[in-house]
Amino acid sequence: MIRIVEIVGVLVAAILLAALYVAKSGTASDSEKLAQLQAELARERGRVSALDAEISHQEEPENLRRLARAYLGFEPVRPEQELAFSELPRLSAQDAPEGLRAPQQGVATARVSYANPGQN
Repeated sequence: MIRIVEIVGVLVAAILLAALYVAKSGTASDSEKLAQLQAELARERGRVSALDAEISHQEEPENLRRLARAYLGFEPVRPEQELAFSELPRLSAQDAPEGLRAPQQGVATARVSYANPGQN
């Protein structure tokens, strides 16, 4: 009887030893994967930081002005193009330049950059 208990004990110890080896080797490969993922995450964070810096540069007002002039032909608003809010109701559709006139119904559009051509 004692012999059977000893054999069962040795078998249990061998099984536990094998399970421990498998768990340890699995943990080592998982640690390597974790280290690789952490390195990849650090690289991606570096890329995100570089892109954030690029976005900050692209959104600078002076850079936007330069790009708007170069590619869209935009220029700063001249003082004669600006109107006070109180002046808006006095303008009629007939006062608007040809390209900004409302359709046949005579309703003014929301594009308000009226300046009488020829006046300085």
